[in-house]
Amino acid sequence: MSATALYTVAMSPSDAFEYTRGALQAAGVLLGVQAPPAHIEFSLTRKDVETGSMDVVMPGRAVIAASGDGQATVTIAVDPATQFLLYAAGIGLVAFLFGGFLFGGLGNLWFLLILCGEAYLFWCVFNKWPGDALNAVRTKMQASPAVSGGAPIVQPSAPVYTPPAPPASAGDIADQIRHLAELRDQGHLTQEEFDAKKVELLKRI
Repeated sequence: MSATALYTVAMSPSDAFEYTRGALQAAGVLLGVQAPPAHIEFSLTRKDVETGSMDVVMPGRAVIAASGDGQATVTIAVDPATQFLLYAAGIGLVAFLFGGFLFGGLGNLWFLLILCGEAYLFWCVFNKWPGDALNAVRTKMQASPAVSGGAPIVQPSAPVYTPPAPPASAGDIADQIRHLAELRDQGHLTQEEFDAKKVELLKRI
């Protein structure tokens, strides 16, 4: 999942494009394909203790669009470094094999430690590292008072499919209406509540 931020820039789209390109360069990114004044592709490289000194490349893009009144919006997205997943899985496999020889009596504990380490690396790839990169770009983007926004956009989760209720049979509906009539006669429902529920049930036939 991409880490995404939206900026409002009090500039024309062409000026916003130039400003965004400069901010990206100041953040240390490597610029790629550019389509002025609408699109910039770039990549960021991370190399630290978490990556085992391996160059981890995160692709990204900036999309500039006019928003009226001489202003523009800039959407910056940083994608996960998915090429690191194979490397992370390899590290886990090697650690498991060699750890099995060295810590034979602690096999289950060693496996649990490796599992936790792998989970942390996967969380870094998909969440922490793109977020860190977005923060580095945000610092440069917000250097001008003409730029506002920049908070990470929370990606909406996929809607949960709820299958429609199957049509009820006339017999079931009649039973429910009889039950509601008993509740009405016992004083648990008013006549208005009974009528409303009856109409609702009849629509399901």
